[in-house]
Amino acid sequence: MPYSDPPALYGISSRNSNRIGKHLWGKNQFNTTFPLALCLFMRDRQIPPVCIMTRDGEIKPTDDEWKMGRIIGAEASDPFFRFENRFPPYAHLFRNDEGDNIDIVVEIAEEPWRALEVKLTVVPDKTTYDTAKDETGWGPEIVIRPVSSAHALMSVATSLLKPGAARIKQKVSDVLRSGYNKVREWNEVAVRSQSKTLVDTLNNALLLVEDLQRPFLVQPIWRTKGQALRLHEHCFDLFVWSDVSIMRIPVLEASGARFTRQTREVARHVRALYDILTTGDYDYSAIYKGMDCGLQTAKSFSLPGTRSIHYLCHPRLSRPILTRDILSSLILRGGEYELRPERRFDAAVQAHCLGLLAGQTGVR
Repeated sequence: MPYSDPPALYGISSRNSNRIGKHLWGKNQFNTTFPLALCLFMRDRQIPPVCIMTRDGEIKPTDDEWKMGRIIGAEASDPFFRFENRFPPYAHLFRNDEGDNIDIVVEIAEEPWRALEVKLTVVPDKTTYDTAKDETGWGPEIVIRPVSSAHALMSVATSLLKPGAARIKQKVSDVLRSGYNKVREWNEVAVRSQSKTLVDTLNNALLLVEDLQRPFLVQPIWRTKGQALRLHEHCFDLFVWSDVSIMRIPVLEASGARFTRQTREVARHVRALYDILTTGDYDYSAIYKGMDCGLQTAKSFSLPGTRSIHYLCHPRLSRPILTRDILSSLILRGGEYELRPERRFDAAVQAHCLGLLAGQTGVR
């Protein structure tokens, strides 16, 4: 069926986005543009996300904390979305470079308002599909990149640098100092020898900042029928992690006996946050791209579904709130033909949409 207007995604246009037209559908583009369309769809229908918050040192899910307007901007505020951009409020924190882009910068009244990372994940991953007794035990793998980890750190740091947080900032600085000063050089030997102290230090610091946590990582989930590329009837939902929760994962996952990526991430956070709070900036590249401590640096850390499910343990993980039929409201005017199914998600969405078209109930 020919369309008079070009393909589109729900809610995204030249009026509110720097990415339109063919740039909605590319290999490394659809995995952030589709999640934004999902966010806008849920916001406009007043469907709250599941929020992953930290309370009393534990990461817990709740669906009554943040509304979508708190995360991506209320419709009345007319937000503008910049994909793959730097977040200007963090510019002064970088000591020796300009940092890296974040997935989405939300602007309100032409001012940067929110910096969001996006992590589109499939349920189930292989670990839970192979081991779970039933579908309620299925979970997604989560991979955290250094840029994501660093931006979570900067989000917390900027909350502490606000004038109204001066007392908390001082307490956090005092806590961090005890661990920071025990590492004379941030090399493999020194960090490994003080790993337990660093874990305890970051744990105590994060307990102080729980009331400051903000939305940070948007994690849309899509559910399949096992490991096949067939979308589950109850398919789509949205989990949103706070910045503090992303920083706390390595604390909870660090092994007392083994030195892991999570342990290294704890050390990076202690060093970076103390530097920012005491000197006003930090060496992003040296810390989050360096400090390998004998481990590869391509990712900060990852959680298989068997671990992530402990933090995402909400009924909407096993029964997402939106069915696969919402694709007809999200992908508009033949957008399914623009996809290049080199990624699993694109292939599953395209197969579903084209199957509907073949059945005469196509995507609008």
